[in-house]
Amino acid sequence: MIPCAASTLLAGPLDEGAPLREAARTRLSVHYETGRADVPVLCVGLPAAVRLPNLLVVPALPSGPVTTSSFRVTRWWRPARPRVRPAPGHEDVMHSAVALDPAALVGRGAGLTPTGDDVLAGALVAAHAVRHPLLDTWRAATRDMLRERRTTVVSWGLLHHALDGWATPELAAYVDAVTAGRAEPARSRLLALGHSSGRALADGADLVLDTAAVFEEGAA
Repeated sequence: MIPCAASTLLAGPLDEGAPLREAARTRLSVHYETGRADVPVLCVGLPAAVRLPNLLVVPALPSGPVTTSSFRVTRWWRPARPRVRPAPGHEDVMHSAVALDPAALVGRGAGLTPTGDDVLAGALVAAHAVRHPLLDTWRAATRDMLRERRTTVVSWGLLHHALDGWATPELAAYVDAVTAGRAEPARSRLLALGHSSGRALADGADLVLDTAAVFEEGAA
């Protein structure tokens, strides 16, 4: 068995002992389809991999077929999710005019996580944190796109968890920082994530949060 540190979101799939279908592989991670509605994608990654909410951290990547019974959990960890609270200075932060169209974003761009998906993920996580009144509408539209499988398997898993506010630690820290009335150094750490994912995630969060006011206050 492969020892691992597992996200608490994976407790259900790991108890099931079901086969996994490899769908994508990188130098640092392997992504498997589970066939489950609650956790459609399970990511197995090395310690240096991005800490996705659906990640099993392992000392070495599997080289052949695996099932969920192939892994032995030695430690559980809780994935990151921003605290729920209004953004600074506006309890009425819920801008009904936010221009966010999941149908136009899902699958837009190239790479393991297309730019449009990262923008949408950032916006969903931020909207969950500030309880934006359009969150349910955006969730429903995103679920429609995910049912159509219009994006990569990596983004499919990422967006599924972003619907409930789960995020990478860098994105969660940025949303927390902005809603606490500051942006740096959390923004710099987020922008350093991946080749372009960090910038797109920040752009999505910025659509929902009043980051301009935070930047102005920080510069004062």
